[in-house]
Amino acid sequence: TPLWCDNRQVPQRPFPDPDRPYFTPSKRVAGDWSAHIATTLDRTAALLAGLTPEQWDSPSKCEGWSVRDVAGHLTWRLGSPTSALLRDASRGVFRKGLRVDSYLDDVAKREGAAPTDELVARIRAIAAEKVVSPNRAGISELTEAVVHTYDMTEALGLRIRLSPRSTSAVALVRTRVPLTSAASLAKRNRLRATDARWQIGDKGPVLEATAARIVLRLFGREVELDEQPSQTT
Repeated sequence: TPLWCDNRQVPQRPFPDPDRPYFTPSKRVAGDWSAHIATTLDRTAALLAGLTPEQWDSPSKCEGWSVRDVAGHLTWRLGSPTSALLRDASRGVFRKGLRVDSYLDDVAKREGAAPTDELVARIRAIAAEKVVSPNRAGISELTEAVVHTYDMTEALGLRIRLSPRSTSAVALVRTRVPLTSAASLAKRNRLRATDARWQIGDKGPVLEATAARIVLRLFGREVELDEQPSQTT
């Protein structure tokens, strides 16, 4: 396996020093992200375990979904065997008249109705599974874990530390989708994650925010970024 494809060894480090220069994410995002997914889910589960019932039922940044709905979606999307995922999705979407969003909404609410301690346990089990059996552990699965974790934490006003390499890869992949607002935003601006110390884009005004807020903005959530037009480097 080429070095850039082997992401299984993830050192546990604090966020980079705020005085360190920004880094540009690697353009190579294919490969095995199993350890990054596992770390993200493990930290997400730890955070969810401390929530109150009110927090579980409060709205997330994913429109129409509560925190528990998002957690339920994660357990289904990342924990279901591939064959079951494809079979159930194809049948469910057909029953919904090919309305994918409606089907996903039903699944999230169905899975999210489980007891909260069960949801936490299932997310932890998925994290452990990714370490020993890294199936379906690519950038798509990492994106699900990172974006939906931020959907919950940002809505609750809670901070979670995720790997800068993980968050930058997810952000970069989103900006590569043609004809999207994310691609346009990155083309016209430099996006700087002030906590994770990564930057995407090399021209235009500087837009600063935490990695969480930049990622959510790129994925269409209603999030504001701070413009720093006077910065030219």
